[in-house]
Amino acid sequence: MKRALAALLLGAVVLSGCDSPQRTIDSLRKELMEFKAAPDDAKEARIEADFAKLENQIAVVQQKGDPRADDLRAQLASLRGEYQTAKIARALQNARSAIQGFGEALKDTAKSVEDALKSSQTNDD
Repeated sequence: MKRALAALLLGAVVLSGCDSPQRTIDSLRKELMEFKAAPDDAKEARIEADFAKLENQIAVVQQKGDPRADDLRAQLASLRGEYQTAKIARALQNARSAIQGFGEALKDTAKSVEDALKSSQTNDD
């Protein structure tokens, strides 16, 4: 009886220590929501690492012949699509910011040139 209880406890400890693909998927969903709200390089790196981890977990599930592998692969594909969309949105926002910055710099330069011309005309008179 004690041996069975010890084996059961050991099994529970081993299982609780293992990361399941579903836990990784849930973590990725949360990370993607955070990335969409405030994208940055650290979040992007964490997401990339979790995608690699999930791919390995799915490979293990598939090697075991578990029928859940197909569903997990479908979820992975969906998450990758969502991630690509978020990365495109980030790139567009970065481009928009760069264009606005360029526009502001151009406007400032034009103002400086205008001021310089006015100043030189005033000095010529």
